[in-house]
Amino acid sequence: MIVTVINQKGGVGKTTTSVNLSYYLSKEKKTGLLDLDPEGGATISYGMKRELKELPLGEKSVNIFNVEVFPAHIGLLKLELNGDVEEISNKIKEIGKQFDFLVIDTPPNLGTLAISAMLVADRIVSPVTPQPLALEAIKNLDSRLKSIGKNAYSFTNFSKKVVKLDNLSSVKFTEITIPPSRLFIEASRLGVPALRYEEVRIKKPKLANYYQQLAKVISE
Repeated sequence: MIVTVINQKGGVGKTTTSVNLSYYLSKEKKTGLLDLDPEGGATISYGMKRELKELPLGEKSVNIFNVEVFPAHIGLLKLELNGDVEEISNKIKEIGKQFDFLVIDTPPNLGTLAISAMLVADRIVSPVTPQPLALEAIKNLDSRLKSIGKNAYSFTNFSKKVVKLDNLSSVKFTEITIPPSRLFIEASRLGVPALRYEEVRIKKPKLANYYQQLAKVISE
């Protein structure tokens, strides 16, 4: 199953979702994480560095915490500007066949790489925060999803209050809310998923419960 995590608005926890969802899924399923964001946020969050050389998509991967991580590299910039959507989509499909779940972290836009990842996705997930610009981004995403015949699940990130919007045809809002936590910031600094950090530091982990809910929605 290919799970694409997307939102054209930065700062809503897109990469945080990709990193921790992939870590959670890897507990029971063969899981990969494909970092399509040229900035390499997901790559860095798994303790790696963005490759400073151009690589064929999916050529290099490193197994970290039982997640097969395909790091971001400088060639993604070229694909974003000049890549062919069909070719990229087909390559993502090939990579996805290796796993029970392939989680894709996308750039904070609706460009070539994001569209390619949405077209081949079995599930699309979009975190949202209760901010005007984030909500506007969800409306734009809804329009784009409608144009390509896809649907997405949205959940509230970094907030205790559920966010919902009416009159959207392709984005389904769930009741899932993932509250803010200092663990996300601390884990990011160390280059580990927050769930992993919590397992080591906290006697009674709580964050895993939220990603369990998200994984359940995705798997339905």
